[in-house]
Amino acid sequence: MKLENWVRVRLNESQMLVYAAEAEARGIPISTYLRDRLASADLMREELTSIRAAMIDMGETMDELRDQVAERLVAPTQETQDTGEPTAIEIETLLLLRALSGSQNRQMVTAEIERQGLKPFRIPGPPTRSR
Repeated sequence: MKLENWVRVRLNESQMLVYAAEAEARGIPISTYLRDRLASADLMREELTSIRAAMIDMGETMDELRDQVAERLVAPTQETQDTGEPTAIEIETLLLLRALSGSQNRQMVTAEIERQGLKPFRIPGPPTRSR
C-alpha cells in the first residue's frame, strides 16, 4: 500500500529522543515507528471496546447465573445434594476455560466476580517454606 498522506507532529525534545531511540533500536525510521505505534494503539482501543461490550454481556449473564445458583441452592439436585461440592465436570470446565484465557481476561472476570459480591476461585500456588 502506497503511503501518500503526510502529517506533521510536534514533539518536545524528550519525546523525540525517546521515540528516536526506540525506532533506532528496532532498526526502523521514526516515522515507521510512530505509525506502528498508532496502529497498535488503535488495535488496543478496539480490543478494549470489545472487552467492555463482553463484560456488559457477561454482567447480564452473571446475574442470570447467580439467580440460577441461588435457585439451585434452594432446591439442590440429586447430584449435588450429597456434598454441595462442585461436580467433576464443573471443575474440569473451569480449569479448561482458565487454561484457554489470558491473564488479562482472568483479571477482568475476577473483578466482575468480586463486583457481584462473590468470592473468586483461586488456584493455590506451591506451598512456601518458612525458615
